[in-house]
Amino acid sequence: MGGSLALALRHRGYAHRLFGAGGSPEDLRLAAAAEYPRGDGTAPIFDLCREDPAELPWAEVDLVVVATPPATLAEIFGQLREWISETCVVTDLASVKGDLVASGTALLGGRYLSAHPLVGGERHGFAAATAELYVDALILLTPGGEEVDPRALSLQQLWEALGCRVRMLSPGEHDDALAATSHLPHLLAYAFMASLDDSDALRDLGGSGLRDFSRIAESDPALWTDILLRNREAVRRRLQTLRHTLDHLDGLLAQGSAADLGDILATARARRQQFRFPPRT
Repeated sequence: MGGSLALALRHRGYAHRLFGAGGSPEDLRLAAAAEYPRGDGTAPIFDLCREDPAELPWAEVDLVVVATPPATLAEIFGQLREWISETCVVTDLASVKGDLVASGTALLGGRYLSAHPLVGGERHGFAAATAELYVDALILLTPGGEEVDPRALSLQQLWEALGCRVRMLSPGEHDDALAATSHLPHLLAYAFMASLDDSDALRDLGGSGLRDFSRIAESDPALWTDILLRNREAVRRRLQTLRHTLDHLDGLLAQGSAADLGDILATARARRQQFRFPPRT
């Protein structure tokens, strides 16, 4: 996510200095070597990459984008409070908010504004970065309080300059909605694949339906364990609703009720067609 943002900024004409830090040694190597077209030649994506973020020239930094797993954010917010200037804006890209936004706001005040781009996939690291990831994506900004620094609100203009759509939600509204549209779907993909026999009998029989449905079960288990537990109350509420639907479907199958089953499937199809999904990357 962070690498894609850096690529998108450069390909959209951003000419100021970009710094990168953290990540695996391989990510740092790829990021340091990455280039983009400029003039008659090429130029590096990052002006400086460091394994230890403390080594960055923090006096020059006016915006920090923390693109790390949710479990790391509270510690990073505490470090940033010691490093950044009073005018520096901080954002993150985490897919769960709740106590993380509260922590960021408590440590950094109104200059912190959390974001969640509704894009991405099961692959991660700089090797998966693409300059097109954010085109026509929806970005959710989730203020942690009523008082947000106007500089933080300029994040909306940054995302729009990258071709994104932007909406504001409270952290609670975000987590309730994403429990339905992201967190529970991931849990279901994991659960279904875990329910299959661990044998050779089915492995050559998976078609495009299983491939598409189960794609997100290839996501990082450690990351999604953390996300699901952080938002477990909202996920469990959505799971209870789904249980009722599944029980109803089981009853219709037992009864052989084609008309009622067909009605539910048609309703599901119509609801899916109403969604505006991000482009495939």
